[in-house]
Amino acid sequence: MILIRIFLLAFNVAVVTYLIYRILQIQKSDNPNKKWIIVISIFLLLIPATMLMGFIKPSPVYLFLYPLAISLHLYLIRNS
Repeated sequence: MILIRIFLLAFNVAVVTYLIYRILQIQKSDNPNKKWIIVISIFLLLIPATMLMGFIKPSPVYLFLYPLAISLHLYLIRNS
C-alpha cells in the first residue's frame, strides 16, 4: 500500500507541474476559451491537494478517473 501511495504522490507532482506549465502557456495565448481552460485546470489542480489533505481518499475510481480526466483535458488544450 505504501508503494502505491508513493507512485500516486509522484504522479500527482508530475501532473501539477505540467498543468501549471500549460496554464502559463495558455494565459499568454489568444485562445477564446482561455477562461474555461484555466478554471478547469485549477479544478484539476485542487483535486490532488484535497487528496493529500485527507478530504478525498485514494480509491480505485480516483486512480482510474483522474488520469483519464487529465489526459482528456490536455488533449483538448493541445487541439484548441
